[in-house]
Parts: sequence; C-alpha cells; structure tokens
Amino acid sequence: MKKVNFNNLDQDVYSFTLDNGLGVYLIPYQDKNNYYAVLGTKYGSNDILFFKDGKKITSPYGTAHFLEHKMFEQEDGSDPMKIFSKNGASSNASTSFSNTRYYIWGATNLYDNLNLLIDLVYSPYFTDDNVAKEKGIIKEEILMYEDNPEWAMDDNIRKNLFYKLPVKEKIAGTISSIEKITKEDLYNAYNTFYTPSNMYLVIGGNINPNEIEKFLKNNQKLNSLKKQEEVKKIIYEEPNDVKEEFKKIYKNVKVPKIQFAIKINKDNLKNFDDLKINMYLGIILTNLFGNTSDFKEEVLYNNISTGFYEEKCSYSNFITLNIVGESDKADIFVEKIKQRFANIRISKEEFERIKRVWIASEIRMIDNVEITVDNIYSDLIQYNKLYDNRIDIIKNLDIKELKKFIKCLDLSNQTLVMVLPKQ
Repeated sequence: MKKVNFNNLDQDVYSFTLDNGLGVYLIPYQDKNNYYAVLGTKYGSNDILFFKDGKKITSPYGTAHFLEHKMFEQEDGSDPMKIFSKNGASSNASTSFSNTRYYIWGATNLYDNLNLLIDLVYSPYFTDDNVAKEKGIIKEEILMYEDNPEWAMDDNIRKNLFYKLPVKEKIAGTISSIEKITKEDLYNAYNTFYTPSNMYLVIGGNINPNEIEKFLKNNQKLNSLKKQEEVKKIIYEEPNDVKEEFKKIYKNVKVPKIQFAIKINKDNLKNFDDLKINMYLGIILTNLFGNTSDFKEEVLYNNISTGFYEEKCSYSNFITLNIVGESDKADIFVEKIKQRFANIRISKEEFERIKRVWIASEIRMIDNVEITVDNIYSDLIQYNKLYDNRIDIIKNLDIKELKKFIKCLDLSNQTLVMVLPKQ
C-alpha cells in the first residue's frame, strides 16, 4: 500500500490496486465519526460506441443512466436502500457524461455497508420484464426535466455546440432511445465497463486503511472478478466550430434566461497538460466574471442582469466556457460578455490574488470528508491519477505562462441559447 501526504497538509492518502485491477484510495481522518465511500466506473452517457470482444457495439442513448437505475434491482427482490438505512447509512448513485458512481455515507456498520455496496455494483440482474418496467419510470423522469427551463437550456446549448459527440444528447436519453434499450444492451455495457480495472473505490472518514485493505483483499465477490483488458472506446472526429450559433426556446419563465458558450479544442493547447489547461481557464473565468470582477459589479449595478454564474465543462477532447444568467436586456448582456472575452487583461496582482484564494480553498476543503473524497474521485476519472500536490501546482502557476496560454486560445467558436417567456 502506497502512502502520500495530501497537499503538504496534515492529511495522508493511502492507495493500492487489487489483483482484479480495482484502484482503491483511502483517506483516514482522526477527528471524524462518519465515513463516505464512492465506487465508480469510467462509463457515462458519452460511451454509446465501444468495442466488446473485438466487435463494435452501438448502444441507445441513455443506456448508462438506465443501467444505473437497474443496478438497484436485486434478484432476491431485496431493496438495497432499505438495507443501507437499517445499517445506519444512506446511499445513492449518479450518471454523468463520463462516469457512473454509487456512494454511501454513514457513521456505523462500515464493513457491512461496504460489503453491500460491492454486492450491489457487482451483481447485475436484468430481465425483459424489469427492463420494460423501468422504461416507464425513466420516460417520466425525461419529461419532467424537459419542462425545466434550466435543463432545457443546458440540453440545447450542447446541441448547439457539438456535431458528433454524444454529449449533444441528454444523459437520460430520449423517449425514443429509451424504448430501444434491451437487457442485452445493459449486459453488453455492464460486462464491458463494470470491470474492476475500469473502476475506482474511494473511501474517507473514520477508517483504518490496513483493516480496509485486508477486508477488500478477502472479499469473496471481489476475489471472483478477474482483471480485464483496457476498454477500447470510439474516438470522434468532432469539428472545432459550433453546430449552431443561436437558438431560442420558450418556457414558463418570467425573466429571459441565457447561456453563452465557447467551444475549445484541447489539441490547440498541446504544450499544456490537462490540469494546467483547466487551471488557467479557471483563472480567466474568475478574472473576467468572478465575484470580485468589474463585470459583475457593472451588470448588477446597472440592472443588466439579475444574476449569473460562470462554469467550465469538459467533454472528451473539448472544453466549454459557459456564462449562464437572467436578463431582460439580453442583447446588452451578451454583447458585454463577448467584449470581456475579446479583451482578456489579467494583472499580476489579480493573478496572485486568485491563486491565494484557491490555496485557501484547498486548505479549507481538506477538512470535509465528502468534498475530499469527491475531489480525489474526480481527479481519477478526469486525469487517471491523483494530484496530491495541487497546492504546489497552484503556487507554481506563472503569469508569463498564462499570457502564452491566452495567445494559444481560440475563443471564436461561440453559441447562444435564450429561454424566453411563452407569452
């Protein structure tokens, strides 16, 4: 078992890999009574095309999310959530574009609940009947989200951004794609992606790393699983430009909502690793649109926007910069956003201030079990490694390198979605 100090703070992270390929990361806290565990696979809604046994497999949109739902159905008819609850823990699961994760949190019966989590994830049970039953449930979920203005805006901005990447479709799929899903689709996806060598287990809280290592290495279910070859996914040839530059949709909103997005291909930033790309883009967004930016003060003071936020999203080899807000002066608001992106000016003082804020945030977050576990899990999914020295990386970010980075950026591929009142 490997031990590293996390961010040069008073916190260690232990890691090892089981014989079946499952990567395990443990974060013990001396002053906590609770625990939080995430067991996840590098399989999300984006993975509709893949190879299995040398054959190319195409699965319907929404298969990953559908599969997540069905993993809670047990052959013996038991309800895992009720068992977790009786054991003093809570449980849930979520599917994103890049991964699916199952998580538990509680303060008692760690090993019973961990054993149940492993059994839940590694005991698939799909039948024609239970698949057909689930379709109605997921269709209702899709229709519910379609009525939500924010979800509709997010769905449409991705449709505007991408030609080929499956992220242009909803994570849950569509009514028609859900109807096509069969138990064979679920088993094909499960047997390809739910292999330990394609998965991670991250546990934090009041835990003993040596005891957990012994428990996992003696777990009957885990010992029955074999290490498999790396999953071969399809690489999409996605154009750099956006598919559509503008779209209006009409929903039950009082104030128009807007989402402005820029599409960036990481191939143009090959001199920078993925973490630095994300950090430098984060600095740019914070400087241009953050809580202390001149932009925020201007648009709120002059009632150009009632509120907005900035975000950065990663999809395969692309990153999008998104500004989401409300405004009854949308044209003015959008024009000011474009002007900010066209004139990026970051002083050394502002650059160093943002770094200090980030470092302080890293120090504060380490005391939160759930945030720390989620951050480590996210690193593993996004970068296939744990960055245990993130504070040092932030400290070493350089203003000269940032300026070179900005010169490499192509911010010309832009799109806009507006949600307007139905009347």
